[in-house]
Amino acid sequence: MLKILILLCLSFASLLAQKDTLILAVENEISRINPAFSEDHDVAIALVFSGLTRFDENLNLRGDLAKSWKISQNGLVYEFDLRDDVFWHDGVKFDARDVKFSLEAFKNPKNNSNLRIRFEELEKIEILNPYKIKITLKNPYPAFLDALSIGIIPAHLLENKDLNTEQFNQNPIGTGPFKFVKWKKGEYMEFRANENYHLARVQTQNLILKHIADPSIAALALKNSQIDAALIESSFLKAFNEDSRFEILREKSADYRALMFNLENEFFKDKRVRLALNYAVDREMIVKNILHGYGFIATHPLQLSWANPKDFKHFEYDLKKAENLLEEAGFSKNKQGLYEKDSKILEFDIYAMSNDPLRVILAGILQSEFKKLGVKTHVITKLAGSFDYSKVDSFLIGWGSPYDPDFHTFNVFTSSSDTHLNSKGWNFGHYHNAKVDESLLKARISFNQEERKRYYKEFIDALSEDPPFIFLVYLDFALVYNKDIKGIKPRILGHHGVGFSWNIYEWSKH
Repeated sequence: MLKILILLCLSFASLLAQKDTLILAVENEISRINPAFSEDHDVAIALVFSGLTRFDENLNLRGDLAKSWKISQNGLVYEFDLRDDVFWHDGVKFDARDVKFSLEAFKNPKNNSNLRIRFEELEKIEILNPYKIKITLKNPYPAFLDALSIGIIPAHLLENKDLNTEQFNQNPIGTGPFKFVKWKKGEYMEFRANENYHLARVQTQNLILKHIADPSIAALALKNSQIDAALIESSFLKAFNEDSRFEILREKSADYRALMFNLENEFFKDKRVRLALNYAVDREMIVKNILHGYGFIATHPLQLSWANPKDFKHFEYDLKKAENLLEEAGFSKNKQGLYEKDSKILEFDIYAMSNDPLRVILAGILQSEFKKLGVKTHVITKLAGSFDYSKVDSFLIGWGSPYDPDFHTFNVFTSSSDTHLNSKGWNFGHYHNAKVDESLLKARISFNQEERKRYYKEFIDALSEDPPFIFLVYLDFALVYNKDIKGIKPRILGHHGVGFSWNIYEWSKH
């Protein structure tokens, strides 16, 4: 595999010398280039598609396909004035029909869209004229404008088609800054500048996304001048620190790592066990020794959000407190120094994705930390997607969004998102907490930001009293790039560093 990737990189070497071509490494390869099937702003999708709204470098909402909008006082009715100068990549003009089609497609359960939960409150969509649309919601949903930053898809190509299987997903047409050219599965995607892009003149003519899952190979390809830019793991940064050919941009992210408990495991039904394990982890050591300072301690899922409260509970590293909690729960140490109850040893599996080196390392650290406490664990690593996250004892999970706090909270922690009940839910650990459900629902439909802050504080407090996860660390990302590239701007990133190329239409090589 390494030999193939290096040969592929070498085949792009001549392109790197061209000022009109950028080559970026990306970690993940999506299966369909269609916004309907991505809950995040994936790099390829963001290149091809545009939303009604977009985020600037400070994560403030700006217009994209929408020029402006008005919201009724009760938060139920939105009127959008659309741009009349936008063309799909095939030359057909964009209009309100595309917006109506897209939002209804995202909501339609037949399409199995990952975005469905964000459009459940849609009640009615009316086209007032080709460039004016009125949307009515059943309940206020303050995250709606954020949700509308996802890409709009073309009605003229997808009406009466099955979005799940349509060939469009492999050969997409959008209104974004780059046109899709070619996709060699498992290797790269190729794009060309959209000469009719409505926001600005695209500064680079050709763009190639190379799919490199292994962070060590990405670092090697960048060091050997086979790619122009990549997010590089902190453990590999030493090779770039004093290399004058590169710039390093450190970017914060809302991306956290945590150990998810499966509440169907008999041991985890007792919250004292989960609390004890939270106290048994030295998070500061992980930030210092594993992330090399590129991150910070995680306590809850909204620490990079405007909803982050000033005061919240921290789980300090305290083995004595952990021991007391286990003993309070009826456990005692046996001759081997392991906690047991009713002749059953307190032991469980920790699953991690084998193709994610950091998660594998974190699983090993947790195993070591729990061993010090007297808890036995088994680390099991398997490829992403090769096991059912909702059926294992525990799982090294990653979540986090820099956008509205409703994203990556409601669909992760509410009972209604239990994967037993909801095929599109992300509550893989079957966590049920009435206070969490109530707080997240109230925060979801309140149009008053101060009220929402209060509800999210209640949610965070409830999580700390009855933890579904061991929150470990938030990640900072290092974007390492050829010093000849201009126009790169930092921003708080999302899960797996999504968003590092948010203004790529402004990037150029000099």
